[in-house]
Order: sequence, then C-alpha cells, then structure tokens
Amino acid sequence: MAILDIIKTLQFPLPFEIHLPDGSHHKHGSGEPVFVMRIKTDAALSDVMRQGSLGFGEAYMREEIDIEGDVQEVSRLGYALMETDALTPTFMEKLKFLFVYFSRRNTREGSRKNIQAHYDLGNDFYSLWLDKEMQYTCAYFHDFKDSLEKAQLQKLEHVCRKVRLKKGDTVVEAGCGWGGFARYAAKHYGVKIRSYNISQEQIEYAREMQKKLKIPQSQVEYVLDDYRSIGSSGEKYDKFVSVGMLEHVGRENYYGLYEIIQKVVEKRGMAIVHSIGRRFPRKPDPWLEKYIFPGCYIPSLSDMITPFESLPGHDLHVVDVENLRYHYALTLDHWWMRLEKNAEKIRKQYGEAFVRMFRLYLRAAAAGFRYDELTLLQVVLSNGSDNTAPLTRKHLYK
Repeated sequence: MAILDIIKTLQFPLPFEIHLPDGSHHKHGSGEPVFVMRIKTDAALSDVMRQGSLGFGEAYMREEIDIEGDVQEVSRLGYALMETDALTPTFMEKLKFLFVYFSRRNTREGSRKNIQAHYDLGNDFYSLWLDKEMQYTCAYFHDFKDSLEKAQLQKLEHVCRKVRLKKGDTVVEAGCGWGGFARYAAKHYGVKIRSYNISQEQIEYAREMQKKLKIPQSQVEYVLDDYRSIGSSGEKYDKFVSVGMLEHVGRENYYGLYEIIQKVVEKRGMAIVHSIGRRFPRKPDPWLEKYIFPGCYIPSLSDMITPFESLPGHDLHVVDVENLRYHYALTLDHWWMRLEKNAEKIRKQYGEAFVRMFRLYLRAAAAGFRYDELTLLQVVLSNGSDNTAPLTRKHLYK
C-alpha cells in the first residue's frame, strides 16, 4: 500500500502537504498547511517505508527530506502512522536493531560509553540551549508564562520538598548531570550531598562551579563513578535522589538499583526516582537509540514499580506518584526555541546533519509528550513505614 493511500485513511486533525520524488503530492485537510514535507529521493521514500522512524530520521539528517513548518507536527503524524503498523520495520531491519541494542547493554563499561556518546558532546554546546543551571531534565511550570530558568529552579524545589529535605540531612544522588541539584540542595536546605556521575565533562563542570561558588567539599562531593558503587563502603544516607537517570539504567538493572536504595537509605528515609516514562511498555525507538540515547529504555509505571516488589524484606513503600507529562512538553519547547536561535553557531561547529538531528529529537519528543504515550514520572519511596509523614500534600505547594 502506497504511503499516500495510508495517510488518506488517517483521521489527522491538521492540514498538511506531502510531496513525493515522482512529483505527486497529497494535501490533507483544508486551510493553510501546518507543515509541508518534501521527500526528495526514491531512496528516502524506500527507507521510510522499510525502516520506519530510523529511515525517516536518517533521510531527514541527509537532507533527502525537507520540512517547511514545525517538525513537532510531522512527528505527530509519525506517531499516528505507527499506530497503523504502516511503517513497521522489516524483519531484517528488526534483527539489525536488536544487534545494535544488545551491543549497547548497560554494563559498567557499556553505560560509560553510552553516556559519553550523548552527554560529553561539549558543555559549550549544551549551554547554548539549557538554562543557567544546566538542567537537562523536565522543568516544573507554575504558570505557562514561567521562564525556563524559573521553571527549572521550581523543579529543584519540588524535588527537595518531595523527599522532605531538612538541614543536616545526608543525601546521595545517582546521575547528577552538571551538578545543579546538589548545589541547590546544599544552598537552600543545608544538606550534605554526594553526587555520582559517569560523564567526565559534566563532573568537571560541576566541580568548576563548586569552586566558583565556594561550596566546601565537606558539603558537596561530586564523584566520577557509576551509581552501582553507591554504598560499596557501607555508608548510609537519609535521602536518595535520582533525576533523569533511570532511562539510562536498562530495565535489566532496575532491581539492582532498588536494591541499592533499600540498602543505603536509613529506615524511614526517602528516595525519589524521576524518569521519562510511557503509558505502556514499548521497545526503544531505533532512531532515538542509535543517534541520541544509546542503551536507553523508557519505562512504563509497571516497569518502574514491579522490580522492588520482590526485594528481600519488601521495605520500599510507594509514598507518592506524579505525572508531569505536559511540563516536559513545555520544557522541550523552550529548549527547541533556544536551539533554533543558536542554530547557525551550532551548524558551523557540528554541521547541518547535527542540527537536524537535535531539532528532530526535541520536536519528536515534544510531540510524544503532547500527543502520544510519553509521560514524566516522579515516584517517591520510603524505606519502611513512616507514620510521621504529612497527612496531605500541602508541604509541596506552600
């Protein structure tokens, strides 16, 4: 079945145009099109039909597909096509993807390589489109008019309140990014925090900022090491924080992560696991896994919770679950606008294919959070029952 015949069957709510290499085209809906997609070569059309999202993404990066308008809406159409199984990769393409996927398993060495492939692209690059605190995770908007800087600080505060930080708490953080949470928690809550990360560039940046802000190492310690080393010397903590790391852990390692949490968190201590999620289990997207997040797995809520239900002692209790889905769509909007503002600068250093790759990633992700199955889950746990916990959630919003 030709791609235009498939598209004609969709109940897509927005007008658009698609132009094919043979000169034929299809106009869907009435009014000004929200995007015009031009598939310029037969090879690109073949790749889209044979490989699905991977074929589309690579053809767009090669400039064999051009898009006039917002790539988010093209991605929205892509999600609709995926539901029809019209662009299902062939058996051989699935085998190729499985080979690549299993070659990127999240062993200690594998995780280091996977993380470096994305997060060590250069601090200068990320500083062009992230906020001043270099937060590369979902922001928290109190209002649609909030700036990215304000919303990211609100996210940090939201996390602190969820685990009920207080002065003197000892905290361990798994996957600290550029170190913003540790700096915030130390400054505003007076905690002592140890933050783990396997990205060399991120740790170096975090340590430079620590020196610049004159934060003593006795209060904040940035550790270049794998999260699996947490607790290896028998240390205990009042609180455990992981913001945006679970996506990179690998589903096969979830049990081990929760085992660490149960081992290192004091009785009646708390933990938060903040992660991109899905409404239902689904295999990783081939293009995203190959070009953006090698080794990634985006969990459903059942993926996140089921592993610790079988831990010895069954001591981890779910305290709170929140879905910040739309907050991530708004966050991605801000990142994309900043990326486009600096596109020429990025293009000169990394090339056109790189700009297109990040544009597609940010807009496809925004479409996933707005229109498809992506979620942002914050799961709060306690190590054992805590009968002194607040009876309501007022402490989160006062």
